[in-house]
Parts: sequence; C-alpha cells; structure tokens
Amino acid sequence: MDQGTAAVLGACVGVAGTLGTGFLAYFAARHQIRDQAKLEHRKTVRSERRESYRDFLGHISEIERDLDLFMLKLVKLKLDQASPETWLEAFDESAALSDRLKDLQVQSTDLMLAGPLELAILTGPVIQALDEEWQVLTKAGIAFRWEEEDEEAYKQARAASGGVISRFGGRASTILNMEPR
Repeated sequence: MDQGTAAVLGACVGVAGTLGTGFLAYFAARHQIRDQAKLEHRKTVRSERRESYRDFLGHISEIERDLDLFMLKLVKLKLDQASPETWLEAFDESAALSDRLKDLQVQSTDLMLAGPLELAILTGPVIQALDEEWQVLTKAGIAFRWEEEDEEAYKQARAASGGVISRFGGRASTILNMEPR
C-alpha cells in the first residue's frame, strides 16, 4: 500500500470517527433534553398537586374552625337562656357554613384534575363528615337547644371527621413524597 492510499484511508477513518462522535453526541444531547423535560413536567405536576392539596386542606381547616365557633355560639345561647328569635338569628348566620360546604364540593373537582384519582375519591368522606358535624349543630339550633346529647353527637361527628381528614392529609403527603422530585 502506498502512502497516498494510506493517507486516503486514514482520512476516511478520521471522517467516519468524527461523524460517529457527532451522531453519538447528538443522540446523547437529545436524550438529555428529553429527560430534562420529563423532570420539569414531574416538578410542575407535583407543584400543582401540592397547591391543590394545600388549598383544599386550608378550606377544611377554616370550615372546622367555623363549625367550632358555631358550636360555641350554641353553648352561649343556652347559657344565656336566649330567646327563640336569638337562636334563629344564630341559625341564619350558620347558613354561610352550608354554602361553604357546597363550595368545598366544587373545589374537590380541582383535586380530581390534579390527581391521582384515589385522593380525589377521599374528598367525598371528608365533605360528608364535615356535613354531618354541621347537621348536628343545625338540628340543635333549630330546636333552640344545646343539651348533653347534642354535645356528645357533635363530639362523635368531630372525631369521625378528624379521622377522615387525617387519612386524606396522610395520603396526600404520601403521594407528594413518593413522586420523583
């Protein structure tokens, strides 16, 4: 083999090596960009879920506080031996609680969109438990009374709602912590 042929073959090997390296670099970069996009998407989904879960739990906390305040109002009305008109005024103020429970139901659709579906399904028992608390208070308010059995029924409803809310919060935390960051 003469020097000219060797030089041409050497140049061909050099060109093939350069092209091969270029193709490998291209595919590696493409793969890295795709992985980066997937990671960014997961971060965005996780962030949106966190915000949805936080909003829902925040509304639940506000409703629980307002239910407790309504219960304390009923206790005060009983201690003050308030007139039926005063009881009705207190009951009228509690109608806003009913509206907020309905709003919570609407907000639960945000959780359905944020996913996963298993967490969205857990919103039903949470809303139902809060509604049961409200019904106990409403029943007592309509009857112009707050007796021991009303207090006991409220404590039981409160304990039940606390349990389902804890399950919901625990599952939300597990979902957020098991996802890649």
